[in-house]
Amino acid sequence: MNLWWFISSSRHCRYDELKQRRCIALGWPELGELSRYIKDKPGWERQFKTFIQLRGNLAYGPHSPQWTEADQHLNEGIPAVFWDFIHIKAGDYIVVMETGSQITLGNIEVMGIAQVTRDALSSYHFDDQFHHAHQVCGGLQWHDWNRARHGELEKPKQSFKALLKDNEQLSNVAEAWQDQLSEIA
Repeated sequence: MNLWWFISSSRHCRYDELKQRRCIALGWPELGELSRYIKDKPGWERQFKTFIQLRGNLAYGPHSPQWTEADQHLNEGIPAVFWDFIHIKAGDYIVVMETGSQITLGNIEVMGIAQVTRDALSSYHFDDQFHHAHQVCGGLQWHDWNRARHGELEKPKQSFKALLKDNEQLSNVAEAWQDQLSEIA
């Protein structure tokens, strides 16, 4: 079981949208549908990441602010984000933070949590009606983070693009999740 941190933005995909769609989703829609490139076999990590890199280079061009040289890096850029994204597992927790909205006053704030019920690898779906068209883990039940009850959740210390696996706060999130479930029952 792992804890994944996800950053949404008021500009492209707010927490409320993810909550309504009941999934976790990434942008970069110009990469297109990825289903046929998602394979569960040994040694395909580099192929998958290289495919993402090449699709991004073609879709965004060499001078795009949406696809910088750092974004193209196989192990630290967008290809690595997509690799991690499709490896979220059933049982994992996701914390969504949001930035840039009036609610958060420009700060990055924890908005909600969910526990994954379906592996991302088998639940990937591309829906081009949304900016965040790449979605996984359909059927998620989101619960708003209750600051009054659980306090502020300490955010990861390292910076990241869109998605990060960091288990430092796993026990706090799992406890809050169970508390939310007992409150509903």
